Amino acid sequence: MNKTVDEFVLVNSNKLFDAASNLVKIKSVKSQPAGDGKPFGEGIAKALEAALNMGKQWGFNVKNIDGYAGHIEYGTKGKLFAVLGHLDVVPEGDGWTVDPYGGIIKDGYLWGRGSSDDKGPTVAAIFALKAVKESRINPKNRIRIILGCDEESGWEGVKHYFEKEEIPIYAVTPDANFPIIYAEKGIINYTITQHLHKNKDTQVVLLKGGEASNMVPQEALAVLKPVREEILEKLKEFTPQNGAKVFWNIDGDELKIKITGKSAHGSKPQTGVNAISALLDFLRTIDINCEDLSTFLRTIFAKIGYETDGTSLRIAGTDCIAGPLTVNLGTLRMDPEKITAVINIRYPVFYSETMLTKQIKEALKPIQVEPQNHLAPLFVSPDSELIKILSEIYTDVTGQKAELLTTGGGTYARAVPCGVAFGPLLPGRLETEHQPDERIALDDLLLVARIYAQLFYKIMTEW
Repeated sequence: MNKTVDEFVLVNSNKLFDAASNLVKIKSVKSQPAGDGKPFGEGIAKALEAALNMGKQWGFNVKNIDGYAGHIEYGTKGKLFAVLGHLDVVPEGDGWTVDPYGGIIKDGYLWGRGSSDDKGPTVAAIFALKAVKESRINPKNRIRIILGCDEESGWEGVKHYFEKEEIPIYAVTPDANFPIIYAEKGIINYTITQHLHKNKDTQVVLLKGGEASNMVPQEALAVLKPVREEILEKLKEFTPQNGAKVFWNIDGDELKIKITGKSAHGSKPQTGVNAISALLDFLRTIDINCEDLSTFLRTIFAKIGYETDGTSLRIAGTDCIAGPLTVNLGTLRMDPEKITAVINIRYPVFYSETMLTKQIKEALKPIQVEPQNHLAPLFVSPDSELIKILSEIYTDVTGQKAELLTTGGGTYARAVPCGVAFGPLLPGRLETEHQPDERIALDDLLLVARIYAQLFYKIMTEW
């Protein structure tokens, strides 16, 4: 381990924490385009500008690629090694005990949406690069920290970036777990749509739930009109099988139902409590005076319901690399013409996406099903040079063996020919990404910077 580089990170840790806090304060949730250079809205454009300014102030070359992404680079020759981070975040949702965009530092943690996924770790990588630069080496290779802007909702940003910029030989992303994730499940969304032919007496006037397909929905809402005594009696007796909580009130001639569950990352739906599933469980049992809507609700519950493994869809399964398939019923929306649900599926490395789609369409007939945002699985050989380099660095800094892991999460590692996820979550740490009170321990954020600083030093001097 290079002690000069490590000492810089340790001595200047407050600069790292302040920089990460300032970036978390920017609400960078994807929104409508806001003109040239802002394809994902004002918030994400502001976050990209702030991150690039940080890099520029710390003495690096920076580049903005049309607002879709950007990069911070050190070195002018040799082979290209990249870090793939992202600045966009999922919506904050409810249930926070702190301001989700306060960038608050307290109790030994940095709190806020993006603190762990992925602004905090991305800033740690930038800071690690600064530590190597301050050691006054003569870099033999180049390191580029790529700042994606659309990781949580489609990857349009990084796709645009690599249409215009060089593809690295190797890459890592600080957007999952330590030690090293060498395989990632395939990820695909399915949009499930039923067109509605309602009459004027339709019982359901509002139906919605969830914030994003890759989050377990914490809340689901329904408004029924008029208030009918038989429905009210069923509601009083209803107990969701997954432990979700039911709240209701009567407002004039409307019965308002609110279901609350527990949010979790869409890659681990079994760790959350799905509010949409509970709401469908209730609605399927009542007369809502709309055959199209009833068919949709009953079919979705029958084929998905409270399940997270795809059993009733007949797609359940596993492999010896990435583990079992998971299904997350992520969002539900109804408008006057149609009702739409989106499910997020993470499938094993050796599954066939073509066969998966064929079976889901068959299982959900006659409802319309369309695949969206497919990401193929990732697999990097444990014998590769990249894995060997990362294993050596991780063990050198932490003193722990670099176990190889797999994930159902989808990271930017699969945006390049040879990339893996490398941090930031350390073994045994609580996972808070995509949940209320997202946070990262300051000591862990510092360790991310220390590990990455040693990695960069090796790449710059030995690779």
